[in-house]
Amino acid sequence: MRTQNTSRRFGARASVLVLGLVATGAVLAPASPASAAVPGLVRVAATSVSSSADYHSVTATCPVGKVLTGTGYELNGVTGEGIVDDLRPNGGVATAPTAVTVGAYETEAFAGNWSVTAYAICANPLPGLVRVTTAGVSNSVDYRSVTATCPAGKVLTGTGYELNGVTGEGVVDDFRPNGGVATAPTAVTVGAYESGRR
Repeated sequence: MRTQNTSRRFGARASVLVLGLVATGAVLAPASPASAAVPGLVRVAATSVSSSADYHSVTATCPVGKVLTGTGYELNGVTGEGIVDDLRPNGGVATAPTAVTVGAYETEAFAGNWSVTAYAICANPLPGLVRVTTAGVSNSVDYRSVTATCPAGKVLTGTGYELNGVTGEGVVDDFRPNGGVATAPTAVTVGAYESGRR
């Protein structure tokens, strides 16, 4: 079991994938099936080595010529004793993302073997797709919240997060895009707590 220092400093980082749209006055409706609305849409999975190590990380990479439009993960065999610390797309403000890395820790000592699977949702290149990152404050408060917002004129297409400095002792409580059924999302908020605070 890990011991926790109450003066630990940790911060949260939120990432969003955004797509530039040009207003033309036309209404866009998804084609049927839904995958036709996003050309070349596929899901790629990668699974880490299965072992009893207390940390596992794996990267799922899009096929050549495709970009990342969504993310996901699965913890395998850890029986409720694992937490995801990172769900981190690559890329940046000038580079479209093409992969996602998922990192997870055991929350308590766990004797069995386990692994983590990262899922990358990939598609043909989308004009204007970039990754935006916002870092939260790093201090000893036991709750953090940070919002990553798309640049003006862009909408949210995917999300991610990274917990820094908390080494398996932080739990993401909120992972919440804005928007609604009539409004495209433009931001995501990530909130995390320190777990096992003494």
